[in-house]
Amino acid sequence: MNRVVICDDHELTRRGIRQVLVQTSDFEVAGEAEDGNGAWDLIFRLKPEIALLDIRMPGLQGPAVCRLVKNAGLATACIILTGYTDDALLRAAMANGARGYIVKDVSGDELVDSIRQVLSRGAVLDPRLALHVMKWFEDNQLEFPAALKPLDIKILALVAQGFTNKEIGQNLNISENTVKAHVNAVIEQLGAKNRVEAAVILYRYGLI
Repeated sequence: MNRVVICDDHELTRRGIRQVLVQTSDFEVAGEAEDGNGAWDLIFRLKPEIALLDIRMPGLQGPAVCRLVKNAGLATACIILTGYTDDALLRAAMANGARGYIVKDVSGDELVDSIRQVLSRGAVLDPRLALHVMKWFEDNQLEFPAALKPLDIKILALVAQGFTNKEIGQNLNISENTVKAHVNAVIEQLGAKNRVEAAVILYRYGLI
């Protein structure tokens, strides 16, 4: 039996996905989360085979959770299930380790089939998005803006919420100087003018 965690900030969406999965013989819902931080905690604790992630959630965003899962070396396959078909978000998801990207208007049978494809073939992409990927290859645009560390993402997520360096350090149990160093490094990596612009760029790419 393959364990699945469902991570979406809309309770009705989680309920609908759960109802689809409980009717199958090869999937069980191991847990649910309504925000990105809860999603990461759940995945790290349960280590499920599959994590279904919305791309935009309170706290950590879907691609950021994918990055944390990848960096932690977990075997969990992250699948983005979302209403967004934005190029930047799709590229962010793929660059950060998502194994699938599915648009939410699929049927229940199509969703289950897509999850099975990830388990058997390693990846799945909604056919409607294939043209986007082909264009990236043609335009040499597959490279992601920056290979950020999980701590960078956590820090910038708090920057976006208006926390000072001192408050961020207290929140993450690191020094204020460490926070400042990470913020400055991210600003340089992204080519941003300041911390606010860096946060905006990461939001655009679905990381915070």
